[in-house]
Amino acid sequence: MKVVIRLYTLLFVFIAADASAQVNQSLTRTIDSLYDVDQAVQLKLKDLIERNAPADSQAQQTALKKETFVRQLQIVKKIYAQYGYPTIRMVGADASHHFFTLIQHGDKDPQFQLEMLPVLEKLSKKGDISRKDYAYLYDRVQRNTGGKQLYGTQLTYGKNGSLFDSNNKIAYPPDLADPENVDKRRKEMGLEPIEEYYESVLQLLGKPRAKPASR
Repeated sequence: MKVVIRLYTLLFVFIAADASAQVNQSLTRTIDSLYDVDQAVQLKLKDLIERNAPADSQAQQTALKKETFVRQLQIVKKIYAQYGYPTIRMVGADASHHFFTLIQHGDKDPQFQLEMLPVLEKLSKKGDISRKDYAYLYDRVQRNTGGKQLYGTQLTYGKNGSLFDSNNKIAYPPDLADPENVDKRRKEMGLEPIEEYYESVLQLLGKPRAKPASR
């Protein structure tokens, strides 16, 4: 009996070690580092805008952000060429999502985004990456190519910088197909209702949705 227990113990150790070995730690660190740079340039721009910094400072940071996105996309392409798409099993959920974010910000190369779309669709259906990532890239590709969004992830701000109209009702993007059923489609992809999404974005921007006037 002790021999059997010992064998099961050894088998468990080997299985655990094998599962751990599936995660490419070096690749994970590389992707996370690229993501950190991506976020840093955006946060810097956000800070300049919030502080009402001089226009030239904001323009310089905007240019730096775009340059950073372009430069990092070249590294993303090399990673994909060498390893394929970094799945959750390969690099972990966070790094897999971070890799998607880098593709999402590669708007200077919409063709590459388009090429990645069927890849994300296939992997998301198998559970190898987040379904949400596919939904966001789908909408991004549609916006960049003049198509119609399905999930309303790509925002269109009104003249007042809000996502709600003068009657405090949600203002759907003009390129959103079938707005009446958007929440049904979002739910299928694991996304929150579009109204909650809009409210969270405005909250993050420090421009919370105006409360409806009391009757």
